[in-house]
Amino acid sequence: MGKLLTPAARVTMVSGALMLLGTGCASPGQPPASLPSTASPTPEIRSDVVLCQGNEVSVQALNNPRPASELGPEAAPALAGRNVEQFDPGTWLIAQERGDRVMLMNKLAVPRDDGYGDVRDYMYIVISTDSMASEPGKPVWAVVESSACTPTLDLGELRAGAVTLDPALPPTPESDRVDLLVTEIDCNSGQNTEGRVEVVKLIETESAVELVLGVRPPGGQSATCQGNPATPFTIDLERPLGDRTVLNAAVLPTREIAPASGRLL
Repeated sequence: MGKLLTPAARVTMVSGALMLLGTGCASPGQPPASLPSTASPTPEIRSDVVLCQGNEVSVQALNNPRPASELGPEAAPALAGRNVEQFDPGTWLIAQERGDRVMLMNKLAVPRDDGYGDVRDYMYIVISTDSMASEPGKPVWAVVESSACTPTLDLGELRAGAVTLDPALPPTPESDRVDLLVTEIDCNSGQNTEGRVEVVKLIETESAVELVLGVRPPGGQSATCQGNPATPFTIDLERPLGDRTVLNAAVLPTREIAPASGRLL
């Protein structure tokens, strides 16, 4: 992990109290999208927590960041843990702090674009005493996780996927639908998301179309992590798109949905 000197930035939160204003349907040839039902309830979006690669991070930690240099006495030894590379603790924010686990995050100066809508805004590191034996009263801190992420809404059983416009079907001002490509970020043995994409929220305003899409995990099976293909998914609009911007509101901060920049496979 290199030394990153960019300070943590404030994150503008999207309200969890959004009104569902539209529906989603599959592209031609695809089965209809399953909207929330009694068997698949609409997730209650938490307003106090976001996810970073599955790790819970409080909104407070991002909006009012505390530098790693302010870790309390029980957690401060984590900075000297095994495999913790040298970095400036004044520029990494505290995402989690416990006596046996510390998570630190650093805002990237330039987001890391892994293609097909998978854009990572932060580097993060998790340091824990649970990875190896410790003597009583002498915890051994070590790195257990290190990667990059973009904070996403906690969608309960669903997971936020990577979303782009379908470059083969670009929207026009006259379009009354938006053709998307949705890619599952979690490991799923190189399978697509057909039949598992759900519209959690769809808000149409005068200036934007805000989307929160979730991918329901297949469940009940182990999976390899070679990357997954994009799946076509179409959103029907209440009126023509016009000059409105299409936004992915499942990521924080909300990001404009752009055409696919490359393939994950």
